Amino acid sequence: MNNVFLDYYKNNKNKLNEYIENYNKEIIKEENDSIKENLEVFANLNSDGKLIRGTLVNLGYKLMKEDSEYSYPLALAFELFQTSILIHDDIIDNDVLRRGKETIHTYNYNKYYNLTKSSKSKKLGENIGICIGDLGLYNANMVISKNYQNDSNLANILNYFNKIVIDTIRGELIDVILPFKEENNLEVLDLEKSIMEIYKLKTAYYTIIGPLTLGMILAGTTEDKIKDIENLGYNIGVAFQMQDDLLGVYGEDIGKSVGSDIEEYKQTILYAHCKTTEYYNELLKYYGKDINENSLKEVRDIFDKSGSKEYTINKINYYYKNANDILDKINWMKNNDKELIKYFIEYLKTRKK
Repeated sequence: MNNVFLDYYKNNKNKLNEYIENYNKEIIKEENDSIKENLEVFANLNSDGKLIRGTLVNLGYKLMKEDSEYSYPLALAFELFQTSILIHDDIIDNDVLRRGKETIHTYNYNKYYNLTKSSKSKKLGENIGICIGDLGLYNANMVISKNYQNDSNLANILNYFNKIVIDTIRGELIDVILPFKEENNLEVLDLEKSIMEIYKLKTAYYTIIGPLTLGMILAGTTEDKIKDIENLGYNIGVAFQMQDDLLGVYGEDIGKSVGSDIEEYKQTILYAHCKTTEYYNELLKYYGKDINENSLKEVRDIFDKSGSKEYTINKINYYYKNANDILDKINWMKNNDKELIKYFIEYLKTRKK
């Protein structure tokens, strides 16, 4: 069966890629060599993305009005926000690659270490990454302000956009602190509740609700319609993140090393459920350690026999079903737009990476 969302996505992605590439050429026009060089690295990282979030901004606009390039600057701003926040995320996780390219802090570490052999090169690389990530975030705000300065919805757009940024950072804070607490046996009152809060803030709002709602606000919408999309997007986003965590253990090619969540002591529903079973101590032999093919097989076996895999799959199906039920009850949305979102849900459900 043809997935109509994929057709919409491919068409949007091609147009957005061109729009973003034109922007990337503009931001590297800088007189200072140090700034220019790092903006060139940023521009490179800001290319070749999946552009799902930018596409959802355009889809949100389409829910209220007909397709138009008027929403493209807002889609660009959201993609700039993503690139910027991922630069910070890469520093936190010590990642050396992003989208198959050298991360900005690694690029600078390698450059300056090769020039000086200084032990301070790593710190310099991280400092530059933080600065460029900050610069990207404010550039995203500037794109919105500049392109929609005469739009009556500008204040509402900026308020909601900044809310998404703040919520994403709030989710990242929990995501950074929680593994440390778990690994060091510090008290966590309700582990699964904390993980669900991460899923809500870092995935549901950042990946689904934020872009869709921003597009709707740009086109002019109402509070009750925003609430519908927030409810719908929460269920899609939570299911998507649980599925991502499952692929992080059982997948084969997800754009990052399978098993990296285990090495980083990441807190997932898989982990939280296993902690309630007799197999938890067995899991701790591998959690937070370097993972190879054999140890990954052992972890998979633990999640299988503890019921944690089955528990997670049931949760995924529950939230995707909720999303479809909510979508069916939304009476203000056109049928062809409902179909697009239904196929978007199906696209997420059936992905293998």
